[in-house]
Amino acid sequence: MGIEQRKQHRIDVSLEIRITGTDRYGLPIDETVASANISRGGCSVQILQEAEMGAELAVEIHRRTPGRPEAAPFLTQGVVMRVARGEDDTYILGIRFTGPQFPTFSSETTGGEQ
Repeated sequence: MGIEQRKQHRIDVSLEIRITGTDRYGLPIDETVASANISRGGCSVQILQEAEMGAELAVEIHRRTPGRPEAAPFLTQGVVMRVARGEDDTYILGIRFTGPQFPTFSSETTGGEQ
């Protein structure tokens, strides 16, 4: 395994995420999936198409916010930092956000800092 390079701790949570961009063969990606985990600076998702390392993607995260009856979209951009083969011909992507950071409502510090 490589050295951990994440700046924020990821929170294991399943949020609906829409990923759009281009796969490694130049075909369009437009998939709505559930996140495996997320932080202010990135997320991990499992998709059907293989994206290339360094590929730029549009990321739309649907989340519930207090006082709103329906999920509100959060829009950002990201770059693929990791691609791993998943089960059933899927790909697990590690995405670092290059646009706005995702606002989380949980402590993300490591080592007991608040």
